Amino acid sequence: MKKIVLALIASFTLAQGAFAADPVPAPAPANAAAVRDLLDAMNYRSMWKASMDQMSRTMPNIMRQQIEASIKADTSLNDAQRHEMLLKMEAELPKMAEVVSGVLSDPGLMADMESEMIALYSRHFTADELKQIAAYYRTPVGMKSMQLMPQVMAESMAIGQRLTMPRIQKAMEQFRK
Repeated sequence: MKKIVLALIASFTLAQGAFAADPVPAPAPANAAAVRDLLDAMNYRSMWKASMDQMSRTMPNIMRQQIEASIKADTSLNDAQRHEMLLKMEAELPKMAEVVSGVLSDPGLMADMESEMIALYSRHFTADELKQIAAYYRTPVGMKSMQLMPQVMAESMAIGQRLTMPRIQKAMEQFRK
């Protein structure tokens, strides 16, 4: 079971790493200030917390689905062993979800994300562009888009999983044949 959980965590980590950029030098002070202002306009800390809370709520089901699929696909197990592993997974899932939730709610993670967002936005936008984006997020439609973003992101993740998981499972079945 622990191997399955580690594999699950590794798959999330690798998926995140596929989009990671190499570290870059510190941004110019004007850009860093403009990004901080943008993050304030976006209500980034609240949005981040809402996103992490939403992820904490959905993570147990995602973990359950992936672990269950892994157990069911393991041809080295007989039906009794699969049943036993599924029961063990159900028993351990709340503890696993609590550990993941603890990671997602760590204030250090928020601070690290903010530092990375400053570097990211600085790499792609000038200080003037950042000020224009911040001005948009201070408009009513900009505020609404930020307020709804955690919900939209959660729904889009659920849609992505709903569409990709059956395809991945089918591909894995074909691979095993």
